[in-house]
Order: sequence, then structure tokens, then C-alpha cells
Amino acid sequence: MNRGRVDVLVLDDEPGILKAVARTLCAPAREAQPAVETTLDPHEAIAILGERPPKVLVTDFRMPEMDGVEVLRRAKELAPDTVRILLTGQADKENIIEAINAGRLFRYIAKPWDNESFARVVDEAIALYDANQKRRAELHEANDERQNLRAAVDSVGDIQRSLLPTDNLEVVGAEAACSLTFCEHATGDYVDAVRLKGGRTALIVGDVCGHGLGASLFVFTARALLRSGLIDGHSLADVVARTNRFLCADMAGGRFLTLFVGIHDPARETLQYLSAGHNPVLLFGDEGEVRELARTAIPLGIVEEADFTEVNTVPLRADETLFAYTDGVVEARHGELGLFGEERLIDTVVQARGKRPAGLLRSIREALDEFVGPGAPQDDMSLLAYRPVASTARVARVAAV
Repeated sequence: MNRGRVDVLVLDDEPGILKAVARTLCAPAREAQPAVETTLDPHEAIAILGERPPKVLVTDFRMPEMDGVEVLRRAKELAPDTVRILLTGQADKENIIEAINAGRLFRYIAKPWDNESFARVVDEAIALYDANQKRRAELHEANDERQNLRAAVDSVGDIQRSLLPTDNLEVVGAEAACSLTFCEHATGDYVDAVRLKGGRTALIVGDVCGHGLGASLFVFTARALLRSGLIDGHSLADVVARTNRFLCADMAGGRFLTLFVGIHDPARETLQYLSAGHNPVLLFGDEGEVRELARTAIPLGIVEEADFTEVNTVPLRADETLFAYTDGVVEARHGELGLFGEERLIDTVVQARGKRPAGLLRSIREALDEFVGPGAPQDDMSLLAYRPVASTARVARVAAV
């Protein structure tokens, strides 16, 4: 038995038929000459199918030891990719239908045949096999690429989680809590608290349009620029302007970042802030009064020379709480009730007045969960609550809710 490559395996109980088929397929005038193997023995054919599956099987229908239907059935089990052709001298439609059902028949060829037509059918079967293998290889490669991309996104998300606030982030002269919910493994939301000289704390909440890997890379870049500038002691206006210029120049693709940065000075009981197109940040006291901090600039990443010189300063006392959020909170949706909305959010905040930051955010999350119901969020959702304490010596850890 030839142990080499098999393009076409031919099974027939008549030696003359086998010779005729081989002559037809391997004629010198043919442009492509497949590797043809022939056999009179159905058991040998089945062994070849199991050991060296051919591209094409051509089998006779009526044979003394095993009919073509059984051979086709075994071929489907042993070599499912092999394209199958039936030779028959019978004009029996029921037999052909049985062969189609049993062996997923590609074509049937009636004896006697036209050599040119026979060769064309076999060539089509070989081309079909090759196309199927190519498609399978492409799908396998695409699946590998998807898995690699998924692994890359997961890695980015893991790194991002390690950088975003956790319970080991310290603030001075205040209590703080944050809550982050990713709608994908990586997020376009950014929440941060940075300790600065003089006992001050920088509070940062940002939201990149969109979510997923691209948005997360935007967050990585903005985080590095903002943190380094603030820690180095640059003015708030300069830090944000520099970050904007970099994002415009190097992070193209139509994305932008809404951003709130506030610097709390507990000794002076003031909050210096800049709000670049972000959702309204709220200040509220225990009596229920709510103040919205006005926006001062457009989002980052849109206009390279945008003006970020408007920096406001407002009082922030020990009996007041600063609350910031990203738009995924107010845009959380219920099918019948619509959006959660700013009005419902403010009502929830007012009802939870007097609670410490962790309790406040817990109340908001409970209200969101009750409103939206079960299911994955459609957008990233982030919350930050910050409340100065009377003693500037107190150090409180940020609690991730």
C-alpha cells in the first residue's frame, strides 16, 4: 500500500474501473494531476480513511463485501473533511437518496461516464476540500487572534484595576469613598485621589467617551499626566492644559475626556477646582442644601489650544460632602422607566444626607440596582464622595464600595 499523500481514493470491485479512473485523473494533458490511490477492498479503503484521510473519496455503489452506502457512512465518521463521490450504474433514486443521507454526498456519477465531466467533478471536489481547509485555518487563526486580543484586554483591565482607587489609598483631613463598575473588562472612567504637599488632596473624576480598551488607554495617559503635574506642584490650570495638549496631539481617534479636578485644602477649608465638561459635581450639607459646581471649560482632547485658565475656589467645610460621578450613573436605563437621571440622583443624595461617604455611595448603588434591575451595566459607572473632618490630623482610607 502506498503510504504517501492521497488526494483521491478510489474504491471499486472492478479492476478495469480503477484503471480507467486513474488514467482519467492522471492524464498527461491535465494541468493538475492529483495523487490517486485505488483499491478493490472496502476494508483497505476504510483503513486509509482512518490513517491518511484523502481529500476526495470516489466509491462504487454496488460491491459484494460492503456497499457504497456503508463505506460513505464510515467515511463520514473517520474522515469528516473528505469530500465524497458515489459511482453507480443503477438509476435507483432511493439508493442515491440513502447515500446522500448516510454519507453527506457531494456528487454522484453514473456509469458509464464522460471522462471530461468525471475529471471536472473530481477537480471541483478537490477545490472544495482545499477551500474548506483554508477557511478552517483562517477561522482558527482568527480565533487565536481573538483570544490574544481578549488576553490583552484582560491584562489592561487587571493593570487598570491595580491603579484605580482601592482601600489602601489615603487622604488627609477627610473621609472618602469610591465605587467603580466596569461594563467591560477595561474602563474609560477615571477616579483618583492624590496626596499633595501641605496636607492637600487632589480629587479627580474623569470619563472618556466610549468604553473598553481604547478608552482605557486614554485613561492611562491622562492619569500619568495629571498625577505627575499635580505632584510636581504645577498650577491646576497648567496641569490640565498640558494634559489636553498631549491628548490632542497623541491620542487621536475622536475620543475626548470630561474631567473634574478639585484640590482640597483642609487648613483653609477651600476647594480649588476646574471642571472640563464633566457632569455637575455636587456639594451638600447635612441640612439638605445642594450646590452644583459650575463647569469652567470644554472637555480635554478636542481643541489643542483650549482655555483652561478659569479655576474657581469655593468653601468646603467639615459638615459638607463633595459628590462626583460619571455619566453612566445618570444614563443607567430601565426599559419602561427610561433613564435614572440627575433629578433622581440628587433626590437619592439628599435622602442620604448625614451619612458618611461609604454609606452615601451604598445608598446610591442600592437605588441604581433597584431602578435598573439585574443585568450587566451598559456603561461604566463611577462614584466619589469626599467629606472633610474637623481635625486635619485625621487620616482616613478610601473605602471601595
